[in-house]
Amino acid sequence: GGQTAGVTRLAEAQEGFVITETCRLEEPARKAFEQAVILLQQGDAAQAAGLLENVIAQSPGVTAPYINLAIAYEQLGKPDAAEAHLTTALTLVPGHPVACNVYGLLLRKDGRFQEARQRYEQALQAFPEYYPAHRNLGILCDLYLNDLACALAHYEIYSRAMPEDHQVNMWIADLKGRTGNN
Repeated sequence: GGQTAGVTRLAEAQEGFVITETCRLEEPARKAFEQAVILLQQGDAAQAAGLLENVIAQSPGVTAPYINLAIAYEQLGKPDAAEAHLTTALTLVPGHPVACNVYGLLLRKDGRFQEARQRYEQALQAFPEYYPAHRNLGILCDLYLNDLACALAHYEIYSRAMPEDHQVNMWIADLKGRTGNN
């Protein structure tokens, strides 16, 4: 689709992103969506979820509310509901990078590592410059799949684009040390 989506990092303690995609929401739904994003950023997932359910009822064709609702449900300890909403978002926009990235994080938490890898790879196939998916695929390969070549490759792609992320630079040095690749 020709949709544009903006991505904002959640507070440092949380992993993930909040999506802003207001172009196709009518004014009342847009206001409710923006309020839900603020609530989600403030950690009020329950109230955000209620607002997002209403936004989806009014505008079922927009991906952002489904992705943010998935984030809210994940925070509320309802991974099945989160997964259902991510699946819907990916039906609307196959390969949506943020939906794939959030889905990958959810699957990784659930121990479904190969499925998580597929989601990150799906995002990167459609949007190779979506750097958070490179970072998370690197983490998955490094810590969960023991695929150090994959980890190094994705950390390096991410690091070239985001040189200010010193944590990833340390991970690269550590991996090179572990693989004798320095």
